[in-house]
Amino acid sequence: MMQSMGDVRSAAVVLVTAMTTGAVLAQRAAAVTPAASATTTEAAPAPPSSAGAPPSPARDEDEHVDREDSRASEGSVANPYEEALPVAHVQPARVAISVPQRDGMLRLPGGRFVMGSASGWAPVNERPARPTTVPPFWIDRTEVTVGAYRACVDAGACARPERSSATCTFDADDPDLPVSCVHWRDADGYCRFAGKRLPSETEWEYAARGPNAVPFPWGNTPACTSAVVLLNVQSGKGCAPRPARVGTHPAGASVFGVQDMSGNVEEWTSDWYAELVGPSPRAGVAHVLRGGGWLSTPSMSRTTSRDWGSALEAGPNVGLRCARDDP
Repeated sequence: MMQSMGDVRSAAVVLVTAMTTGAVLAQRAAAVTPAASATTTEAAPAPPSSAGAPPSPARDEDEHVDREDSRASEGSVANPYEEALPVAHVQPARVAISVPQRDGMLRLPGGRFVMGSASGWAPVNERPARPTTVPPFWIDRTEVTVGAYRACVDAGACARPERSSATCTFDADDPDLPVSCVHWRDADGYCRFAGKRLPSETEWEYAARGPNAVPFPWGNTPACTSAVVLLNVQSGKGCAPRPARVGTHPAGASVFGVQDMSGNVEEWTSDWYAELVGPSPRAGVAHVLRGGGWLSTPSMSRTTSRDWGSALEAGPNVGLRCARDDP
């Protein structure tokens, strides 16, 4: 995904998500995300410490799946594919927002949106929902690929990803797969090598949902045509046996046209993790991961889902994308 920054050429990224007409599907959205008009509460500022952050043990892919399952049982819907809910009103259609693109990045306009979830189904770490303003910024259209990361390794600027699992992508002989098994420090190093930086958690969520209160980047209903996720923790059944090549699920793009914000690989952000949604702590023991991956359930791959990874995290479910400031 590493791209040089050339002359600006603006192009419209057009993605139109059709109106959700199924009443049941509309209720699914209400169960996992607040309505745009929902009353929200401002979060208290997070303390400048690691309070509330989890311990930092090393985890392999099986431990990661177990954690997804336990978090789902603590409050979120375990599998929205099977959720059955009462009738609700029809949601309005979403209209794609055209944004400039340059060298594989999209310039998002920024603005005010409600970050987090006010839903009773949402885990505690997605609360409180709070109005947030983000300035304009650029973000990679797709996740960082094996080919782009390999160029950094070949230049001696990045560490070779740790082969913590047979499903790590770096040695899969496919340069278009998203790179996985990357530690936070190496993700941060790659983005700096590329003249970019890791996105903040606020930027990431805005890129995934824009001004819309939608549970998934594309709208209300999870589907394998939109994202590669784990369908059933017990059976291990998933949309695919590994992540897909980046950008091959255009139906899953966000309103801005950002690809693979749900599933495939969960993505590092620059922020330290705290249990409540709010300003990032100044220090901690883990960084925020967003978007879920191919080993994450749909409920852990929503626009408001929050995960964490310690300095030791480098599993096959973990990748990255980069951002940069708007000049």
